[in-house]
Amino acid sequence: MELLFYMILLSPVLASGAQGPKRPQKPASAYFSICHRSDPNISGCIKNTIEDLRPTLIKGTPELDLIPLDPLNIPRLELREGGGNFRFEQVLTNVTIHGLGAFKLLNVKADTDNLTLDMHMLTPFMRFDAYYEMEGKVLVVPLSGKGDCVVNFTDVTTIAHTQLELVTRDGDQYLNVQKVEWNIDAENCHFHFNNLFGGDKALGANTNAFLNKNWREAFDTFKYLAEEAFGILFRDLTNRVYRHFTYKELLPE
Repeated sequence: MELLFYMILLSPVLASGAQGPKRPQKPASAYFSICHRSDPNISGCIKNTIEDLRPTLIKGTPELDLIPLDPLNIPRLELREGGGNFRFEQVLTNVTIHGLGAFKLLNVKADTDNLTLDMHMLTPFMRFDAYYEMEGKVLVVPLSGKGDCVVNFTDVTTIAHTQLELVTRDGDQYLNVQKVEWNIDAENCHFHFNNLFGGDKALGANTNAFLNKNWREAFDTFKYLAEEAFGILFRDLTNRVYRHFTYKELLPE
């Protein structure tokens, strides 16, 4: 499996990364509530902090290098896979994802000793709009074409396990996300690809109908590509915030 994930996210920091991030003029407490490592209910505190951050995440915060989350725009996404009943190569451009800002945190578990964070979330509705170029086979169906596509998901549940580490920069310790394991499921999924097979309307309609009738099998087949993409996205966006504030600022004793 090969996943290529390209994002251009309004980031002057990454363009000048060798110089290190520019610290915001405001303290961390100006952007979000501060939780303390000694708090016996730190998991609840972090859950409340994330929920309070929702408006900031939705609209974005340029001084923290955060782009708007809802809608989320991704210039280019490439997916490639080969083997079995799933041979697939797809390039998505001008990707817009709606609905991420409506996430509901069902549970949060933080372990400050082992630097892990587990989250269970529900997103009632997500919509993906993009321009696609695709060649391959999903289940027993050949897929080929280029054009606009829309994919709708209903009641998306996410279980995310995040492993963090402490890194030292200029004598101070900072949090850094090492990896994110992102597991998703959905109650329903609906696909629509325009202009399949060079614009053959009958074949395109039958293919879309087949995918939607067998959406569960199709979803289970390719969902790990989305899981890896969202894991990369979450890691990148979280580290953009962590770069700006020391560990003691974010999680004082």
